[in-house]
Amino acid sequence: MSDQYDAIVVGAGSGGLTVAVGLSGFGKKVALIERHHVGGDCTNVGCIPSKSLLHHSSQQAGRSGSEILATVRERRDSLRRHETDEFGAMENIDLIFGSARLVENGIELSGDDGQRTILADHVVLSTGSRPRRLPIEGLPEDRYLTNEELFELDDVPARLVIVGAGPIGMEMAVAFRRLGSEVTVLDAAPQILPFLLPEAAAVVDRAVTGLGVDLRPGLVAHRFEGGAVEIGPVGGEIVDRIENVDRVLMAVGRLPNSEGLGLENLGIETDRGRIVIDDKGRTTKDGVWAVGDVSTEGATTHAANAWGRRVIKHIIAPFAPAGDRPEHPSVTFTAPEAATIGQQPVDVPHDVRRIVHQFSTADRAFTDEVNDGVIIVDVRRLTGRVMGATIVGPRAGELISIFSLAMKADLPFHKWYGTVWPYPSYADALGAVVDDYMRDAMKNIPGDAVSWVKGRIAGVRS
Repeated sequence: MSDQYDAIVVGAGSGGLTVAVGLSGFGKKVALIERHHVGGDCTNVGCIPSKSLLHHSSQQAGRSGSEILATVRERRDSLRRHETDEFGAMENIDLIFGSARLVENGIELSGDDGQRTILADHVVLSTGSRPRRLPIEGLPEDRYLTNEELFELDDVPARLVIVGAGPIGMEMAVAFRRLGSEVTVLDAAPQILPFLLPEAAAVVDRAVTGLGVDLRPGLVAHRFEGGAVEIGPVGGEIVDRIENVDRVLMAVGRLPNSEGLGLENLGIETDRGRIVIDDKGRTTKDGVWAVGDVSTEGATTHAANAWGRRVIKHIIAPFAPAGDRPEHPSVTFTAPEAATIGQQPVDVPHDVRRIVHQFSTADRAFTDEVNDGVIIVDVRRLTGRVMGATIVGPRAGELISIFSLAMKADLPFHKWYGTVWPYPSYADALGAVVDDYMRDAMKNIPGDAVSWVKGRIAGVRS
């Protein structure tokens, strides 16, 4: 192993792996530093085990909850070993296990072989995040879970309390309810999935409640006493007790892993612990970059990957323009899925039309007996430009990608019109949304111009 590299990547999670592999493909010599497991949170305690658990919990086929938990672990561990071997053998990448601290023009590496300094023209920080751990008075440590401990359980808790009704909390509520747990979800906010529009969150609320999950928005855990979690509003009195609680899962956000990196020694700016980056992914120190949860532009695996690609571009072509920052979709893989992209304020601006389409009216929803779901799209009245979209229903995580592409390409609804959607598919519902917009738009066109517009539309179709 060398002491001089073209780039050092600190953290082998999704963003770090993207950068390391991308730069190595351009012939750059890369040191990839990881202090724990290759794959980061996504492979080990996040996306992969959680979605695997959702999948297996929906297809139990006579297996016990303990068997399903073991299957999820085995598949996770197999992927981890594969990724470790794959990236460890990759040309131009030295995979090194240890801890890193920034120094001028490189890092100080601490590992099993002691300490040494390695240098590079570029250092990319991708150290990820960790779960926020709020204390609950009286709760024993062996009953306290975060996503880091959750997938190591051997047995399904008989009664599980989840603190936090965001994506992690709601996904695990669905999975463990399917496995047989009695599940209660608490959140300080007045609705579950607080980032969703209320009418969209209500669809998930109805579906998850229908599974038997006890949802308690507006309430938090005050203390644990006598085997029960005592709950009430934030700063208020205790209003209820959840008896015979086996485990409590804390799912109330994440904190960046920025401590101990030596940021302050190099004058690197942070905002509430997250490393501030510009449109190219650069920090306030020349030659130091950041991607993923540790940066101000993280929060999801796909965001880390996107910013990783942006960093590769500007290391390889430093004078290339940054370009626009694309909108990043967000998906919560509950049953049904809930996906959103862009900005959708509760109070709609006067120049924006909000189209609300009931998913259940689609013919594919009829064949699949889908009785609830919604598509909410905000479109500029004059230009047809999509400002934001929310989909709650089957395949929402796939359908939102159509909006992601359209918003990146600045493709207005006028140009969507005439698109042929496969029938019967869930995507056909998007055609109905576009039709709704076009009907309204054409009503506001002066009569003499209607025939001209129809001719233009016919031309688009042909």
